[in-house]
Amino acid sequence: MKSVKRVLFINHSIRDGGPGKSLFYILKFLDRKRISPYVLIPKDDVFSERLKAEGIYENVITDKRFPENLKRPRFERDTGKIKSGGLGRFYTILLHLLSVFLNILDLASLVITSPFLIKGKKIDVIYCNGTQAKIAGALMGLANWCPVIWHVRNIQQTKLLGSMVYTLAALPVVKRIVCVSGATAEQFPYARGKLVVIHNGIDPEDYNPETTVGEIRRDYELSDKTIVIGSTGRIVPRKGYDLFIKSAGQAIKRSENKNVKFVIVGDTPFFFSDNHLVYLKNLVSELGLEEYFIFTGFRKDVRPCLKDFDIFVIPSSYPDPFPRSVIEAMSFALPVIGFRAGGIVESVEDGVTGILSEPDSTEEMENAILRLIANKGLRREMGKAGRERVKQNFSADRIAERIQEQILQVTGKP
Repeated sequence: MKSVKRVLFINHSIRDGGPGKSLFYILKFLDRKRISPYVLIPKDDVFSERLKAEGIYENVITDKRFPENLKRPRFERDTGKIKSGGLGRFYTILLHLLSVFLNILDLASLVITSPFLIKGKKIDVIYCNGTQAKIAGALMGLANWCPVIWHVRNIQQTKLLGSMVYTLAALPVVKRIVCVSGATAEQFPYARGKLVVIHNGIDPEDYNPETTVGEIRRDYELSDKTIVIGSTGRIVPRKGYDLFIKSAGQAIKRSENKNVKFVIVGDTPFFFSDNHLVYLKNLVSELGLEEYFIFTGFRKDVRPCLKDFDIFVIPSSYPDPFPRSVIEAMSFALPVIGFRAGGIVESVEDGVTGILSEPDSTEEMENAILRLIANKGLRREMGKAGRERVKQNFSADRIAERIQEQILQVTGKP
């Protein structure tokens, strides 16, 4: 008789960003006869709301000591934005550092008291979803000598955090490192025996253009003849939205069709010192593109936005590990324009499901935009191929099955 393995999933992404969405689908398609999931999160938010809506909000543990980000503000005046000038700047920095220190203490407290959770729930393996989860989970695994699986969804950009992660990766309790792309796996050259590449998954029926009602054209009074070129994601510098705006500006100048709107969906997280969204709005104004651009801000659900897009742009200017936004767009039968970097080349088939340019080349992105604006048939052909590629390669049920197999291998099949 096969025994049921108890798995503690640790997830700090409560706003239902990429890591949260990916974990949601793993939990949705796990075989409950083989795996009994427990989920540790900082608090109830969009992620847990989705679990409730799906009827899989079982064994969810909320613990505010597990901060969604170590830069989470703890004081009213600590907003994550560093003020300029004199004592005000000093006071803001002081509060910011104090918040980080208190968050670290909370995380340490969570690790120290983890035996009550791990032993009490008879957890067989700790599954870490996200950067902070990797750190907390590895330390909890060490404190309880419990096997740990990391699901690595990013490429570390800072040396300090990178050194910490790579050091923890060598711990004997970290049994498996699941990477979302080959590009992501390259950052662990000394842990090859633990590595496995499993791409992100999506349920094509959840991202189905045939069953989704659009909101962008309605909310902004756009006609069906308007070509909507959009992007969704966190508005941060490395995502390359400035390159998107500059490419769009040049494309508009050259295009015969001026009935085009560019839509950016998302906001800048609180823990970034500068609001990049404000910078982008100012850039659009400086380039005289206000009539062509729409900034919607953060949306809990991007599907009604994708429904009204004709073209999707992923302008990441760094090796983006494996952006979920790309397979979400492809599932909506949208052709994808992006740069040939990171995990994007593992999701988009250049010339078949989209058009990829050399990294940072606004000229090539501009030409790709112009080509798809002018050719409706090509948009449809690439979009159809993209949705089929998602069904064949990135279907969430198949991805969850592969994740489950890794869990069972680590815990030891009965």
